[in-house]
Amino acid sequence: MQVKRIVDHNIRCPHCNSDWMVKNGKDRGKQTFICRQCNHRHTPSAERHFYPEKTRQQAVLMYAEGISVSAIGRILNVKTGTIYSWIKKTSLGKEGA
Repeated sequence: MQVKRIVDHNIRCPHCNSDWMVKNGKDRGKQTFICRQCNHRHTPSAERHFYPEKTRQQAVLMYAEGISVSAIGRILNVKTGTIYSWIKKTSLGKEGA
């Protein structure tokens, strides 16, 4: 089956910058697209959320002090998966591996 190639110069893959995008359903009412080059799925209007460096450092220090990741998430209002990724990027995350 041949996949229709949508070349819209306004819609580019944020991951590989390809213009070979196809519609891929909706997420929370917004149209999503999938890149046929790298299979990255995104919404064109998606904005990345960045936490301040102070929040990241605070979360890692709290983890080092023995506070659970779920408790840190509740205190700082950050998802646990995000906290795990911050810990993994530090030397603390490499000790357990």
